[in-house]
Amino acid sequence: MPEAGSVVVDGKRVTIHYQTGRVTATRKQKETQIHSSTQYHANQQAVSSTSSRTVDHHELFLVDSTGREHAFNIVDMDFPVREGNTVSVVWIIPEGAQRGPFVQVMNHSTGDSTYVAPKALVPLFFKKAMMWGATIGGTLLGFLIFWPLGFVMMIGPFIYFGRRALGAIKGMFETREYTELQALLSQVKPSSAVAA
Repeated sequence: MPEAGSVVVDGKRVTIHYQTGRVTATRKQKETQIHSSTQYHANQQAVSSTSSRTVDHHELFLVDSTGREHAFNIVDMDFPVREGNTVSVVWIIPEGAQRGPFVQVMNHSTGDSTYVAPKALVPLFFKKAMMWGATIGGTLLGFLIFWPLGFVMMIGPFIYFGRRALGAIKGMFETREYTELQALLSQVKPSSAVAA
């Protein structure tokens, strides 16, 4: 698979990969996930809540310019595509991992480009160990110094590290490597695939 280079996102190195080809088959389905919970109170009163979420599943088969077929199963990205369209799929792989999340699907035939919501990538870059260390240490120190500060330190690190990861993810889309890839993909003609 072609690579667009490596970038560092909040201390974690990721490699940007892409594949361009003609769509030979596509299948789309939606899955509705329903979650419900019931809480029982001391007075034997029950409180129930239900929520649902729809997840898009998109299976895509591309044939590149060498005739090799590539299969992609893209989750939580809804994009328009049909057989015969020329499409580029972009994903990132963190250092040491075998695979990573899809971040963009560009349909050269229609001119549409769909990006993953940056919030969906936050769990990949969220520094849990640092957040928990800051939360526990900050809470203890906060209660020793001034008790309201202890309460602030219970949630402050979670908010800080979440926003930090989100900012770093948005910055990834502005790196030289990613913008050069966008320039390369913008030159793809709908009737042919980019040579890998």
